[in-house]
Amino acid sequence: MTLRNALFGLYAVACLLAMTWPGFAHFGNSIEPYVLGLPFSFVWVIGWVLATFVALVVYHNTGERED
Repeated sequence: MTLRNALFGLYAVACLLAMTWPGFAHFGNSIEPYVLGLPFSFVWVIGWVLATFVALVVYHNTGERED
């Protein structure tokens, strides 16, 4: 297992915990404050989805190429 895979695995677990029970219940489970007119709980989930997308793009682009 490479360091790249281990770091991505840890990040994936952190995202899972942030979007499910201990993270969402303690940090993201509130309506206020509103962010750009959206409830904070919605922004919390959208933020983690976008962060996961960026992490996947970085993970893909830093991999070895088969050319």
